[in-house]
Amino acid sequence: MKMQFYKIKFYTRKAVVLLLLLSGLSAKGQIENAVKWQKMSDNKGATFYQVQEDFYKYWKDKKVEKGKGYKPFKRWEDYMKPRVYPSGNMMLPSTTYQNFITWQGTETSAPNGLTSTGNWTELGPIGSPSGPSPYSRTGAGRLNFVRFDPSNTNIIYVGAPDGGLWKSVNGGTTWTTNTDFLTVIGCSDLAIDPTNNQILYLATGDLEGNRRSAGILKSTNGGATWTTTGLTWTPLDNYKISKLLMNPANPLNMMISTDGGVFRTTDGWVTSTNTYCCDDLKDMEFKPGDPNTVYAAGEKFFKSTDNGVNWAEITTGLPASDVQRIALGVTAGNSAYVYALIGKASDQSFLGMYRSTNSGTSFSLRSSTPNLMGYATDGMDDGGQSFYDIAVTVSPTNPEIVTTGGVNHWQSTDGGTTWTNHSFWASGEVHADVHELKYLAGSSSTMFSCNDGGLFKSTDNGHQWFDISNNLAIAQVVGIGLSATVSTTIVNGEQDNGTNLKTGSAWANIFGGDGGECFIDPTNNNTIYIQYVQGDFNRSDDGGATTTGIITGLPSGFDFYSKWIMDPVNPNRLYVGGIPTLYTSANKGNLWTALGTPSGTGSILGIAVAPSNTAVIYAIKENRVSRSNNSGATFTNVTGTLPVANAALSAIAVSNTDPNRVVVTFSGYSSGEKVFRSIDGGASWTNISAGLPNLPMNTVVYVNGSVQHAVYVGSDIGVYYFDNSLPSFAPFMTGLPNVAVRDLEIFYPTSKLRAGTYGRGVWESDLNNATILPVSLLSFDVTLKGKKDAQLKWSTATETNAKGYEIEMDNGSGGYKKMGYVQAKGNTTLTSNYDFVVPNLATGTYNFRLKMIDIDSKVTYSAVKNIKITQGAAGVLIYPNPVKNGVVYVELVHQDSKKISVKITNAAGQVVSTVNNINYTGPVKVKVPTTPGQYIIQVTSSDNNSVFKKIITLQ
Repeated sequence: MKMQFYKIKFYTRKAVVLLLLLSGLSAKGQIENAVKWQKMSDNKGATFYQVQEDFYKYWKDKKVEKGKGYKPFKRWEDYMKPRVYPSGNMMLPSTTYQNFITWQGTETSAPNGLTSTGNWTELGPIGSPSGPSPYSRTGAGRLNFVRFDPSNTNIIYVGAPDGGLWKSVNGGTTWTTNTDFLTVIGCSDLAIDPTNNQILYLATGDLEGNRRSAGILKSTNGGATWTTTGLTWTPLDNYKISKLLMNPANPLNMMISTDGGVFRTTDGWVTSTNTYCCDDLKDMEFKPGDPNTVYAAGEKFFKSTDNGVNWAEITTGLPASDVQRIALGVTAGNSAYVYALIGKASDQSFLGMYRSTNSGTSFSLRSSTPNLMGYATDGMDDGGQSFYDIAVTVSPTNPEIVTTGGVNHWQSTDGGTTWTNHSFWASGEVHADVHELKYLAGSSSTMFSCNDGGLFKSTDNGHQWFDISNNLAIAQVVGIGLSATVSTTIVNGEQDNGTNLKTGSAWANIFGGDGGECFIDPTNNNTIYIQYVQGDFNRSDDGGATTTGIITGLPSGFDFYSKWIMDPVNPNRLYVGGIPTLYTSANKGNLWTALGTPSGTGSILGIAVAPSNTAVIYAIKENRVSRSNNSGATFTNVTGTLPVANAALSAIAVSNTDPNRVVVTFSGYSSGEKVFRSIDGGASWTNISAGLPNLPMNTVVYVNGSVQHAVYVGSDIGVYYFDNSLPSFAPFMTGLPNVAVRDLEIFYPTSKLRAGTYGRGVWESDLNNATILPVSLLSFDVTLKGKKDAQLKWSTATETNAKGYEIEMDNGSGGYKKMGYVQAKGNTTLTSNYDFVVPNLATGTYNFRLKMIDIDSKVTYSAVKNIKITQGAAGVLIYPNPVKNGVVYVELVHQDSKKISVKITNAAGQVVSTVNNINYTGPVKVKVPTTPGQYIIQVTSSDNNSVFKKIITLQ
């Protein structure tokens, strides 16, 4: 037996951490070990770019398969890259909570003029959504652990990485949480005092993800409130906690395993000592009945015989190399047994199940097949995800019954020699990716699985499972989409748990896997757009019952999550980024074509189409903002003075009334450089970041029709509001948990702001009162009536205290003028239709907008529509439209032009039909393609005036 003893002070590690944080970069000599992509941000001293390089080197020429670690890494890459740009310093996200605390200490009351700080309430999903997804088992969200009250096993606690600690007092039937407003709501373990179940100790942070720990919190009232302990960490400490153990014979004696070794206390964390440094430890267990004997493991196995004061590495019988991670199992059925489930470093598969029968002094191999870490139901595949999901538990009465968790659940009844698969991830019985398995205290048949879908329970020793996540609201939401007319219709994309649709009060799963950006056609609630990862775009035309892949014409190489949007005026037209070139579809995604390539490095991260002029499109990459004035055909760099050398751009939004008013946000940790706006289309930029904490900003929404140009931004903690009447941003998060906000959308009929949070599902609040709109405008169009009259038509979905509509016109002379007034219906939830005619317009171009006024004299504006009055071909009729027989007729409203030319182009810009310079004596017959789709017809008169109209061909 080889034993090496360790007892090292931790200040040397902290000094290195301080140096790295201050320098922003890591020298190769400061990397603690060789870079391994599987360790992701746990590669101490390495940069993000070094870890990324190792990943792509490993996967070069390999086939990408499920359950092999590719997807967890790509998800981590998507999260980490914008936050650490440009330095690659992976310690930066660990400053999130400290920066938020610092901001809370300096933030004062809301500035004058802010009429609301929010009144947030949760919308769900609550528990696991129902079907009909055929792809995989959906769930509530990821859980790290389950713990039982030692005096009452009906009291159960579970911990979520981004959703906090939840408590059930009825065996998991219902759950409550009191950790929403802790600075760090993610948690990795819990210890309960067996002599007083009101005393709890909470290990903060997340072992498997990006939540660094702030230390140990304590509650003396069963979790109702929490206070800090003497073990309180700052960003310089940079720790993650994997396990928290409490000595059952002495509740003040505890220890934690971390990615920097073991910390131990004898006074309830008033003081503590780092008794072992500095291996990355992923698991720790007491020997049953003997708290002086402690086992700890990461890539190596350690043992202490003096309650964690001194530690020895045990190597006898264990593999000497290719170890990724060890999970430990012990049992009261034979306290000398220690099981070590080991994942392989080279491909993350099952390296072996090892067992010690002498309290961890030596081990022997029990089995190395089948692949317990793999994806296949028979275990005959390669690879796995042992760096991410690995768990083992042993029956408390029969030491030969061992159950493991990886992608699936496996069980052995002969001490780990032979194995049976007890749950296949795709069967729908239990969710994949297991992080902990644990028997109910006092039971040898009831066990629980904590996995990426929530909490699952088996009462027959793991043969059958059922979901008891019930009302856990812990969804890690990436994107949300809203119905334009129905307040209770919402779609969201979630990490691990697919795309889910809320109709009424119920949520249903409509697509599996990882859900991303999603949205709903504003003219048809049954048309829903769904994104799976890496360019897998889908559409449902029947409210989520079935889906169709819409990727024809798209290239490969999309980001893990890719920004895609719907044209704000034409719901048939879509735009997608996630690659360097912008792509568009004119037919709901059935066929995609390439547009221009915006400036900058990497992929398009954000797209904004101006509702008032859809030819104006903005696109952002991590270091550039670009603008197109020709519907995306070409782009111009408008980055200007933006601080793109200091942080990565993250989101963009544009005013619905002025295409030159645009707002961008930045990710990263460059203080005071969070949000910038332009009022001249990007020609110049103004920093409006005052009032914001030094956190990554993830999303921004521009309030339609806001006179004060109001915007809301969502960050890694919270939502913030700004408009032109305020001197700085103000917090807008009353009632909102301290959680990352990934997406913001506005439901205008009831003036609600919706937030997709990464860890606590979907929430909503009333808008700041200054931005409440009197009407929900469904449509607004201006067309030519006769030769020289402009006809305005508009429809509203709802009206709330609406007074009327002023029709305003600008003919280019320098401002809008009132052309008339139409009284509103006032208060109605029914669709209302209006029209107004502005007669006898002279030759020229005219811009029109609606000034919508409520009874309190507040006003909002519609998008701008324009019309051109010319001689010649300006007044043109195209019929029939839609086209069914391959022929349209072109007729001039007045026949001033003696000759005309006609050109028809398809969605790709290709000319498909022409009629050149013919004498006009009456309606002209023009052939159009019989292929169904959308086309543009251009009619040009003899004086070179042109009119463009859209036509649609049907089968």
